[in-house]
Amino acid sequence: MPRVLVQLNSLGLGGTQLNALDFATEVAKWGYESVLIGPADTIPQGPSLFDVAAERGIELSSFVRPRTTLSGARLMSELANRFNADIVHVYGSWGYRSAWWGACGLGRRPLVLTIYEMKVEEVTPKHTSLIVGTRYLEEELAERPGGVRLISPPVDTSRDNAAIIPTTAFIRSLALNPKNLRVVMITRLDEEMKASSVQTAIEALGLMDRNDVDLVIVGTGTAEQRLRNLGDSVNLKMGRKAVVFAGSMADPREAYAAAHVMIGMGGSAARTLSFGKPLIVAGEAGWFRLFTPATSQELFRSSFWSPEVVANPAPPLADMLGAILDDEPLRESLSALGRSFAETHFGLPAMATKLADTYSAALVSFGPLAWTRDLSMEAVHVHRRLVAGPWTAILPGTGLNKTLLQRRNQWRPE
Repeated sequence: MPRVLVQLNSLGLGGTQLNALDFATEVAKWGYESVLIGPADTIPQGPSLFDVAAERGIELSSFVRPRTTLSGARLMSELANRFNADIVHVYGSWGYRSAWWGACGLGRRPLVLTIYEMKVEEVTPKHTSLIVGTRYLEEELAERPGGVRLISPPVDTSRDNAAIIPTTAFIRSLALNPKNLRVVMITRLDEEMKASSVQTAIEALGLMDRNDVDLVIVGTGTAEQRLRNLGDSVNLKMGRKAVVFAGSMADPREAYAAAHVMIGMGGSAARTLSFGKPLIVAGEAGWFRLFTPATSQELFRSSFWSPEVVANPAPPLADMLGAILDDEPLRESLSALGRSFAETHFGLPAMATKLADTYSAALVSFGPLAWTRDLSMEAVHVHRRLVAGPWTAILPGTGLNKTLLQRRNQWRPE
């Protein structure tokens, strides 16, 4: 059975990491055994990816993040040898260089890249197998020498089904009024990309000022305390606990199932549709759009996300929520639409079949010649690092501290 060494950029409970676990579970049916690894400094307090991996029976290990590409290459070679890997699969656009130089150097093993971001950088190797999660990127990169494949972030529609998940215990655990309507967000509470939509939802609930609606927020992150403080102020204004923080959940299916309306982006939006819940897609800067027959293809093409900046977004979101919460027949029709859409466009079995096919093709097509052809990309990458300064060339992607930045600036000629 071929073995796949899967490199993650985090061991927290983020969408991409959970996608990787879902894929690892499913591609085993196609004869591929996966071993997942991720940087130890990303293990959160409380629930982590290790909890989910243990439940699924997937091997997961942590490593100390290397400080340089050279040390990263050595590490990836050692890990690939230790786990007898036949393929290396890297999620994200940040960590592939260690694998490319190390475990996959000179074409010894195929490198498969999954880039679920909204852009693929120009310096990304062009002769490796590339997986993207948005249709517009698939179209944009259609002429890429190594090919590109659209594999949407998968959803296990058999498990993510509101019809089979009881919600009474979840509602009781948060002391929610079971008669109220629930707007639910399941997301990282990080300042980058995520916090803006959560903040807007809290502000919108305050503007609605309704006693029959609760906002339940599941997740944790760097912006959590700030958002909790905002939620407390809205609760004080409304005279009740309308904004409820549930913390991190290793398995948030009860939260999805308990929702009357979901707000989310990316993988969370896709899971929302599988649960048959009306969905308001959130962008990262104040943009919101209701998933309907008219908007479904556009939202799918952009992977349920937008960078569009919207000024003062809370009032229109409050209006959108009010309209859908007051229209039960509309909610029912959107629920049916979402479930059908999920089964067709990103059901886990179909997506895992595509991934297994990608692995099979990579084993046949990747070798020393393909690897060598991307050396020019590396030359461009190194040149950019050197132009930025020697310290960024030596310590790429490590978050240089202030002292190193000062030294770089001192070195740079006028």
